[in-house]
Amino acid sequence: MNTVEGKAWRILANAKEIGPRTLWRIADYLAQEGKPASWLLRDARKIEDLINKNRVGAAKPVFFEQPNGEATQSGKGQITVIYPLHPGFPPAIKILKDEFSLPALLYVWGNMAILSRPAVAIIGRRNAGKGELEAAAALASELASHGVNVVSGYAAGIDTAAHLAALRANGTTSVILAEGICRFQAKPELKDHLTADNTLVISQFTPDARWAAYMAMTRNKLIGALSGALVVIASGPERDAGKKNSGTFNAAISSLKMRIPVFVAVPSFFSDPPAGNGQLIAKGGRAWDPAEGAEPVLTALSSLVQKTPGQLPLFPEE
Repeated sequence: MNTVEGKAWRILANAKEIGPRTLWRIADYLAQEGKPASWLLRDARKIEDLINKNRVGAAKPVFFEQPNGEATQSGKGQITVIYPLHPGFPPAIKILKDEFSLPALLYVWGNMAILSRPAVAIIGRRNAGKGELEAAAALASELASHGVNVVSGYAAGIDTAAHLAALRANGTTSVILAEGICRFQAKPELKDHLTADNTLVISQFTPDARWAAYMAMTRNKLIGALSGALVVIASGPERDAGKKNSGTFNAAISSLKMRIPVFVAVPSFFSDPPAGNGQLIAKGGRAWDPAEGAEPVLTALSSLVQKTPGQLPLFPEE
């Protein structure tokens, strides 16, 4: 986060009147001009012009503030901020950002090369049963053995089981946080497996932001955007009896809207069928029997990777 460009983008992101849409507009302008963000900061009038474009009513001034002393360490090592013009910025986000309001800044710790690997998200409820946890772990392990990065949201239950199984299989995993990256801590069950080489921690929120429910829902779109496919092991209904939304259900619907293949474990696989799985299949999720293993997911992912220039091959030649 201490590079000149990283600091410049953080200053832009912290400015009043600047949100993700304006950051994307700024990125487009800089790409057109062939200039870095640090150049743009020298003339705030240019930024105000970009902000005020298409705005109705009186223009408001832009106030820039230096980053507010947020820590630059995750507790395990250096944090990097990646922005739209950064060579490591995920191309899928650039493709989807206009339609789905995706973040222009990501804060990351770990192995950034993981972003270029084929990836599958595995998600599910926190209060998962033994069969659900075993299904998540088996799939994550098999995907890892094929060189596929396992993405999940670092929640208790199925998310953690997926992260752990991928690492135990000597694979890689991406942890997508619903809080600032400076608040990331290795969970007890993961701390002996997680390293800066096999893990990439990602947050779209300011580095010191505390967890909030709305942030978890916001983060769900990023999980899908960073994955070639998404697998739902077990989901609650869209809304429970208390009218509370299911995070897993929300993540699956977001991925379906982004036209990302969504596989949903068939309710009949479980002795106590998850209430949301059948609903998601009815809404367009692909029925998937965990007994089939990773093959259907790998087939869909391989097809997508072959159509995406610059991606690593899913099955490298020996």
